[in-house]
Parts: sequence; C-alpha cells; structure tokens
Amino acid sequence: MDVYDYEKEFYEDLAHGKARCDGIRRAIDAALELHDVYNALTLYFEFIGEDSFEGDGFESVIVFPEYLALFEKHPEYQEKKSEQMLWAYKWVAGGLDSFYQISLEKLEEINNSYVQFCTRFGYNKHSYYRHMWNVLYDNGIKSIADVYDVVDCHNKEMKCPIDRMSEMPAGECDDEVKYILFVEQDIDKALKKAEPILSGKLKCKVVPHYTYVNFAIYYFTHGDLENARIYAEKAAQVINWDFGYNSSLLYYKGWSILILSYINIHRALKMFSEQFNFCYRSKCGRDSFYFYLGGYHLMLQLEKSGKEKLRFSFPDKNEAIYNESGIYFVSELKNYMYLKAKFYADKFDERNGNDKYNSELETKYEL
Repeated sequence: MDVYDYEKEFYEDLAHGKARCDGIRRAIDAALELHDVYNALTLYFEFIGEDSFEGDGFESVIVFPEYLALFEKHPEYQEKKSEQMLWAYKWVAGGLDSFYQISLEKLEEINNSYVQFCTRFGYNKHSYYRHMWNVLYDNGIKSIADVYDVVDCHNKEMKCPIDRMSEMPAGECDDEVKYILFVEQDIDKALKKAEPILSGKLKCKVVPHYTYVNFAIYYFTHGDLENARIYAEKAAQVINWDFGYNSSLLYYKGWSILILSYINIHRALKMFSEQFNFCYRSKCGRDSFYFYLGGYHLMLQLEKSGKEKLRFSFPDKNEAIYNESGIYFVSELKNYMYLKAKFYADKFDERNGNDKYNSELETKYEL
C-alpha cells in the first residue's frame, strides 16, 4: 500500500475537520499494525496538517510526540521525511502559545528543540524568529528565549534568509505587514508593503483574509470606521469561501465580529450565529477568547440599539443559560460572553505575567 491507498480506504470522502482527523488516525493505526513505518510517518504529517488548519490544533499537540518518537526511531527514513516532520513541528510549535495550559518555560523548550532540528537538517532560524516575535506581540510578553523584545526578534528574523521552512511568499508578506501595522504603526508603509496582496498578486489559503482583518483592526482601533468597514467587509466576503463554517481561525473571526458590531451589526450577528457552535467546541483558548470577546461586543451593541431578546441556537443543554424556547435576553447573552472571555483572559494573563488579555476585555470603543 502507498499513502493514497490509506487515504482512499480511511478518509478520502470525509469532511475536513474532526471527521477527517479521525479517519487519518485510523489510517495511522492500520499502517502501524502493518509495520508500514514509511507511510505512517506521512500519515502523521497529514493528521497534524488537518488538525492545525481545519481543527483547533489541540489533537496535534497530543499526537506530535508519538510522531516524533517514530521519526527518531527510524533513521533510515529521516532523509526523505525530515522536511515533512519539520513542517509538522513548526505548525505544532507555532500554535502552542494559543493554549494557556502550556507554560512559557515549556513553550521555550519546545521552540528551542524545533530550532535544533532545523539546524540538524540544514535550515536556519528564520521561521523560528518569525513565530517568536508573534508570540511576544500577541501575548504582551517582554522577552523570551534568545530575544530581547519584539523588535530584536523581528530584526533577527530579517537577517536570516528565506528557506524552505519559511512561509509561502503571501504568508511572509502578510506577516511583515502585521509587524509594520502593529509594531511600527506606519499605515502608509504597511499599505505599500501589502500592495501585492491587496492587488491579488500574492495569495494563499489564509491570505488575503488575514491581511484584511489586520487592516480592519488597525483602522478600527485608530478610530477610522470607514476604512475599518471596507476591510472588515472584504474579510467577511472571503471568509466562507476559504474556511466554511467549520474551521479554525476564530481569532480573525472574533475580531471581524467585534468590528462589524459597530459598523454592520446584522452581518456581525450572522457571522457570530454561524460560527458559534464551532467556537463552543474549540479547545484553543486564544481563539476562543477573541471569539467570545467579539460576541460580548456584539451583545453590547445589540443592547444599545434597543434589542431586548434574541433567538439563538445554543449547543449545550447542560449550560445554565440554556433555554428550550431558544429565546434569550440580550443582557444574559452579554453576561455569558463576558464571563467566557474573562475565564480565558485570566488564564492567559496568569501564564504570561501581565494584564494584556484583561486589558483588551475591558477596552471600551466609544466611536
């Protein structure tokens, strides 16, 4: 059997996300039972890719150690399988800071290990520094590992040439735009850098969606509602083409909902209602925080508009808030969303040793 035979038998026709992950897991078990290590390694890679981009990344954190152990046990396959393994390692390491259960010490240990594997197989630290400046910025952390601060980390990234562990050109460009927007805060420079993305010359599965949302966040937090509207609505137009209704990336969806709540409340409510069930099931704390934050601001704006009740499909009958009628007071949904966001804010701030998440939760936008 080759890997395509496993796909055809176990997961070819399954929906992306949990169903497909479960099918790939069955394929891995079948390959291991047959002592088919070569294809098992590729199937592990397939599993982690599926969970990282179509799920919430939680299962990848659990599965990766057994994948790595199998890889290390079989040096005869390492030359051909090293790049797959490193991409899987990069995806897993790149999402660890999104789980508050992972301490900063463990995060640093795992990323240091990733760098060691890169060196072992002939790659540089570009992808490592790219990830680490995002960890520092996204979590409000002053320093970690071998970098002094966000600027130092980004500068070290820029000194490392692009190699095969780097992102696609669209991803690298989008990441540089993010840095210019939120660290340098130079909108003219960011627009110039983003021109290949905004003109459609550069794109990938998550770009331009990421780029649109980042511009919307920048303009919104600087009080420019018209430009925020333009980019938020562009993001809303492409989100379901690329990701459907059962995907990850709730961070970007949460920010889109928050911004649209102040600009196009009906569109915000539609997006929130379509995506809520997936958020409720997600084990990714950072994504969940931003989605509930968006939901909280949506309910605030609905309340301010005079809306008292809302028909809402709540997924769990065991929740205290559950109502069989499906009719909820906007005020109780607002309190529910706030408390859910507050739970994650407290967990992340405790881990990170600052108040970054709680500060975002308590930010008021009087626009």
